[in-house]
Amino acid sequence: MRRSLIHYWRLHLAVLLGAAVATAVLTGALLVGDSVRGSLRDLTLERLGRIDYALLSERFVRENIAEDLSRDDDFQLEFENTAPAILLNGNATHAKTRARAARINIHGVDHRFASLFDETGDSLQIYLNKKSGQIFPSLVINASLQQELNAHVGDQVLLNFEQPSDIHRESVLGDKRSIEVVRTLRLTVTKILPDRGLGRFGLLTQQTFPRNAFVPLSILQEALEEEHKTNAMFLAQRTASASAPHEHVLRQALRRTLSLEDLSLTLAQTGGQLALTSPQLLIAPALQAGIDSSLAEMRAPSFPLYTYLANSLTVNGNLLPYSTITALPPLPDEFGAFRLIDGSPAPALVDDEIFLNSWAAEDLQARPGDTVAVSYYVVGPGEQLVTRTTAFRVKGVIKIDGLAADPELTPEFPGIHEVDNMQSWDPPFPIDLQLIRPKDEAYWDEYRATPKAFIALATGQRLWQSRFGKLTAIRLAAAPGMDLQTTQTRLEENLLNRIQPEQAGFAVQAVKAQGLAASAGATDFSGLFIGFSFFLIVSATLLVGMLFRLGIEQRANELGLLRAVGFPQKSVTRRALQEAGVVAGLGCLLGLGGAIAYAGLLITGLRTWWVAAIGATFLQLHVNVFSLILGYVLALAIIALAIWLTLRQLRKIPAPAL
Repeated sequence: MRRSLIHYWRLHLAVLLGAAVATAVLTGALLVGDSVRGSLRDLTLERLGRIDYALLSERFVRENIAEDLSRDDDFQLEFENTAPAILLNGNATHAKTRARAARINIHGVDHRFASLFDETGDSLQIYLNKKSGQIFPSLVINASLQQELNAHVGDQVLLNFEQPSDIHRESVLGDKRSIEVVRTLRLTVTKILPDRGLGRFGLLTQQTFPRNAFVPLSILQEALEEEHKTNAMFLAQRTASASAPHEHVLRQALRRTLSLEDLSLTLAQTGGQLALTSPQLLIAPALQAGIDSSLAEMRAPSFPLYTYLANSLTVNGNLLPYSTITALPPLPDEFGAFRLIDGSPAPALVDDEIFLNSWAAEDLQARPGDTVAVSYYVVGPGEQLVTRTTAFRVKGVIKIDGLAADPELTPEFPGIHEVDNMQSWDPPFPIDLQLIRPKDEAYWDEYRATPKAFIALATGQRLWQSRFGKLTAIRLAAAPGMDLQTTQTRLEENLLNRIQPEQAGFAVQAVKAQGLAASAGATDFSGLFIGFSFFLIVSATLLVGMLFRLGIEQRANELGLLRAVGFPQKSVTRRALQEAGVVAGLGCLLGLGGAIAYAGLLITGLRTWWVAAIGATFLQLHVNVFSLILGYVLALAIIALAIWLTLRQLRKIPAPAL
């Protein structure tokens, strides 16, 4: 065989080169797929550093949740680092040139976050510290943001971002005024990070470079008026393993760590009762099931209520401005009934009925049976405030005592509760202060926000319905066999056991595992590029077959002579196939080197010549030994099949014809 290979070296060289081309294209396509997956994987590891999990919150919560978690025994076994942070979106403006960058990522971080990035973390913390003689706080930006602003170290940059609010801005009491919604922070650029590692930090996988701005955590907390609060926490595992056990430990530790405050609930004693309220004004619907089951288990007497602010109450042309109205069900005996002015218990209310307290009835000159027009705001299309008016029939006039004299029935409306007189009201919706009379101020001085009217709970929830909740409070009395303090303690425990963190707006994300899973992708990149290169693969394979056939035809006399002198057809075919196999094997081996070069050329093109089409500047060549072996075997099998089919056709030709 050796002499035959040497004698026909020109023919074999052509077949060898054809096999090399087929192998290079096929294996190169596999390597391109590996490179895309590997580059996405590298990008995930690079942008996250040692961060494995992110704990995100819809609201700002206690910063020291991180410290509380770190003291949990089970948590300590699985996690080694916790870093609270603030994540915001906003805009940046160069203070001098007014160059502007929109939709940037603003990160409030400190040394705990910096420690999660090995190489650049230390330098980040150094440059976030305010230098001697520096007027404004420090700002570290990445190269992408620097290029958009054309900012340099020492320049001043203005960051604009949304001021958080416990009260949803889409609700009636949500503040939509730009002066209250937008905050501006002036900082000095102290460092520009390259667009890699920490400079490319982000929780979402994206091919384009993020525009990142890093601000000292305490500075951002102060600007947001959220001292010692954050809306994100990053965690690093002690060991890299499957995410499910770690996530379970994290979720359980979080449940043991959270307080009612973290769940956006407040349970306090007021007037010999317990009041369950929320700083969001409305108790979130997601929490309601846990609250109801806790109350049912304890069998504590309770009733829900919904208090709203009416723009006016009008009876026969008499107008009473800006009064709170409480919607509530029939009261359990433990809370005492409302009393009419004659001392008799107040009857139950139906849909269109209303109670007025004695002060409001006197001011409006209203009597039972009169019609009261109640005017109030609701949120209309486009989040615009719309005034609506509903007519009620006066069911009775009640005394201002007991529960009817409780100003705590009204939640702390923003711009109202914190002032001493009604003329100083500054609510987040338009009001006409000229309507406020001295007698209204006198009522405010004596009764504060005590409701002046009461309607049925179902009616209030229908008129003032909101997707953010349908109750402003739940009142409770002591549970059977318990005093009020014990009831409060037991209810807190029950609520914390029954309400899941996710129901309170927390989200646990295995960001690294998700990023690595996304890097593998649902798209088979190797198959995709094999499809793109299919024409070249088929062409090279056909070329090998034709070159081999040409070589066989030139050696037809030799093959015919061997068959004529008695060599069996199988022996002649096997000999030719062995020679071709050796040549094809060497050609495929040579093609592996070509595959690396071919894949490298494609990767270079994807991140340079064709970058505008795909935006993938992060792609790097990744050579996978398994793909080289697979490509070699597949290419050799395809070429061997082409050679075998060629020999099979020649077997049909009789020896004399050769």
